[in-house]
Amino acid sequence: MATPDLAELAVWRYGIISRLLHRNGDEETLEEALIRLSSVQYRKLDGHFVSYSPDTLKKWFYRYRNGGLPALNNSPRKDIGTHGTIPQTIVDRLFKLREEHPRWTLSRMLDQLVQENLWDKKSPARSTLYRFAQTANLKRDPHLAAHVPARPFAYSFFGQLWMADFLHGPKIREKGKKRKTYLHAIIDDATRYIVHAGFFTAESTEVMMAELMASVRTHGKPIRFYTDNGACYASKHLKFVCANLGIHLIHTPPGKPRGRGKVERFFRSVRDQFLDGKKAPAKTLDGLNKAFREWVASYHKRIHSSLGISPLQKRLSHQSACKALPETVEIEPLFRMKRRCKVYLNNTIRLKRRIYEVIDALPGQRVDVWFMPWNLDMVWYGPELKPAKPVDPISNANRIRR
Repeated sequence: MATPDLAELAVWRYGIISRLLHRNGDEETLEEALIRLSSVQYRKLDGHFVSYSPDTLKKWFYRYRNGGLPALNNSPRKDIGTHGTIPQTIVDRLFKLREEHPRWTLSRMLDQLVQENLWDKKSPARSTLYRFAQTANLKRDPHLAAHVPARPFAYSFFGQLWMADFLHGPKIREKGKKRKTYLHAIIDDATRYIVHAGFFTAESTEVMMAELMASVRTHGKPIRFYTDNGACYASKHLKFVCANLGIHLIHTPPGKPRGRGKVERFFRSVRDQFLDGKKAPAKTLDGLNKAFREWVASYHKRIHSSLGISPLQKRLSHQSACKALPETVEIEPLFRMKRRCKVYLNNTIRLKRRIYEVIDALPGQRVDVWFMPWNLDMVWYGPELKPAKPVDPISNANRIRR
């Protein structure tokens, strides 16, 4: 949908606050009316649903009373595109440094300013200097930077490309406390078939690895795996896993979701059809995932507007590019993560707030520990990969001491 002009935006906002203008002050105070309107979801001009705080609605109310309909528009910032807070000495030196060192990163250029006592790391702010470098084309190799337009693409067979991403979900109750949920989904590019998806209480690469392992076990290994997760230890391990499985891992830069349009469109369907409304589909994580699996089953059978057939029909009628793993191949060891842990005097190690017994290890040394991030019931240690069981204090108390 095209971006609405200022007149449409002002009229849309007026439609919300008009109830405040015509309210009966004897029956309802302004604060009560603001609270009531803030609890309602409104359909925006682009089709999305949104709700506003009482302070925002109150601001619109007084803007309209003081300036009429034009006052409900968004006024552009007067200082946009300018950087008046940056001293001219810093500006000149940045241009000179970029000319002398085209391969330097901006962070290195700022360190040079600190060494030359031109910048104290406080004023102007680092974010201000980064914005200035962006608008002044002072990034590394500016002469090589070129805008490459995004082009629509589609693969022919199931398994040629899987896309993975996270969606912020509703809150559920876990042990009496509210926890935020995150939907992780893996979708096939060619068929729009949901390879694997589920709600979790964390947004991490460890969750992504667990979902990828379940997907490979069910469908075989794809050719490409597309994700936008940032650089971290778990992300490096994901690269290791994909390399050993023969999967080409593709990372998109953070904040630049080019190429993930299909999974983003699926998330919009989840928002509009599954999570729409004030009431959450379930109050527990298990109930939420159960309801979501039922919704995905119906999604697979509905006609997809881009495909002309349902994702399930597309999946069954097209060849699969996934390569099934032999039954003798165990992929679980590839997904195990490694960490060095200290052995304490009571022959135990600490891993992710859990204590494990390592009977054959010497106190004071450090041992290599392998574990599955999503299942810590069993870990392995040492070059022989011996199992390290969680400490059971009750069983230890009942042991016969000789």
